[in-house]
Amino acid sequence: MKIKVLLFIFFFLSHTFYGCSMFKMTHKGKTIVGNNEDWVSPNAEIWFEPKIQDQYGVAYVGFINRFPQGAMNEAGLVFDGFATPEIPVPKQEGKIQKPVRDIVHYVMGNFSTVQQVKEYLSTIDMSFLTSSVMMFVDKTGAYLLVEGGALVLGNQEYYIQSNFNPTKNTVEEDKKKLDYYMKGVNFLKTNQPNGTPAFCSSVMDQMHVKDTQYTNIYNLNKGTIQLFLHHDFSNSVEINLEKELEKGVHSYMMADLFPASSEGVIFYKKYNDADNPEGYLKDIWAKETAGKTKEEIEKYKSTSGLAWLSNYIGYEWMRDKKQVPAAVKIFTFATEIYPENANLFDSLGEAYWNAKDYKSAIVNYGKSLSLNPENLDAIDRLVKIKQEVEKAGNKN
Repeated sequence: MKIKVLLFIFFFLSHTFYGCSMFKMTHKGKTIVGNNEDWVSPNAEIWFEPKIQDQYGVAYVGFINRFPQGAMNEAGLVFDGFATPEIPVPKQEGKIQKPVRDIVHYVMGNFSTVQQVKEYLSTIDMSFLTSSVMMFVDKTGAYLLVEGGALVLGNQEYYIQSNFNPTKNTVEEDKKKLDYYMKGVNFLKTNQPNGTPAFCSSVMDQMHVKDTQYTNIYNLNKGTIQLFLHHDFSNSVEINLEKELEKGVHSYMMADLFPASSEGVIFYKKYNDADNPEGYLKDIWAKETAGKTKEEIEKYKSTSGLAWLSNYIGYEWMRDKKQVPAAVKIFTFATEIYPENANLFDSLGEAYWNAKDYKSAIVNYGKSLSLNPENLDAIDRLVKIKQEVEKAGNKN
């Protein structure tokens, strides 16, 4: 069954908690912003949308679903977002309702200051932000924190935002629970910021986690983005926003910008091995279950999120119709590990559906239904398969 990614990837699914961290530094009138993007997949991209009429050109960063996880426009406005513990937010009656993707694109295309962003967002119903915070920073060093029920301007010289709600009553306690955030805070206590990209990257290095897939260092006054891949701070690539926007609409897979021998590229290739697409998951399974008892393995299966991860990776491969056989292998492996998981059999059925192997699709949708008789998606697909088979038979 297809994973439903509502809003940003960090707006939350399940699996292990994946967060992000952002450090804003203003020194002698110059502002630099660092961001760690933490996620399971190394399939990260940077893409460029040049100005249209009076709108600003923008560089976006994110993953292959092209949902902006961060951005910088040519006016020096930067954006990012963070998963946070869920809090209820009442609907804001009388305000405009817009998809978050449209909101981000409009803001990045039209505004240069956080004051402008605040004025615009004050007209929008932001009640969908129940488990996330958005942050905008402009050239002056001013920043805007956006929660579902709050728009808060700030102007501290140095500020770190991560996976907490800034206006929550328990914010100080929440911060202390984030060890990576506290590492950044403690680093600032013992190291004097000097306003350089190198210092900013040092802070992000302190706050990276094992699943930090990429790091951006935005130089808002210079108009550059320094990229690091997979928490490898020994290799970086600098992007000149103005020069890239002159090339028109285009994109780069981040891994393609780095040396083949770099840690991030090695991980990227292992994760995306077309000859052995399930190999990455098999390695995780073998490592985590080696030497464990049956009871320990069952506990790992129920708490690790491996089923979710398998489903997510399978759908990444299935985005490309040419890679559907790879998705079949991944979902097959996952159903062998989780033979009682109706969702995984539904996904395997969908993979066979896309491969036009209707016989195998019927078998796996049927298995999904036997495990979950209320799976309406499987019922709908079985009806469609019957129609396709009958249609093909009539043509013959």
